[in-house]
Amino acid sequence: MVRRHVLACALVIVSGCGTPVPEVPVEEPVSYSKHIEPLVIAHCVGCHGAKEPKARLVLEEGKGYGDLVGRRSVQIATMMLVEPGDIEASYLWLKLQHRAPEGRGMPRTSTGVKKLRAAELDLYRRWIEGGALP
Repeated sequence: MVRRHVLACALVIVSGCGTPVPEVPVEEPVSYSKHIEPLVIAHCVGCHGAKEPKARLVLEEGKGYGDLVGRRSVQIATMMLVEPGDIEASYLWLKLQHRAPEGRGMPRTSTGVKKLRAAELDLYRRWIEGGALP
């Protein structure tokens, strides 16, 4: 019984670890620099850094917005990476949802793909639907 309790506590602690997700009131617009960039840096720069970036996409601090918004996907040239205001036309959203018709889901780790937390996905959704503000 004690072992189960310790394991349950450990799972709660581990599941809360990671990048803090900012709580953004519904009336406040989500912006890349304030809300999304910290998530991108935490989850994406490992593969999309300046040295040999995957899909020629550099997402380091101060560079990610310009490489995501207004740029076509390398994997599906008919889609924009981020189409401001249109979540389903944004390849990034499909990749984060693990529903992209080409390529694997994101983010990836050394052990495979992982899903972002619901709060993180909600911020990405609100950012894109809200016009992908810088």
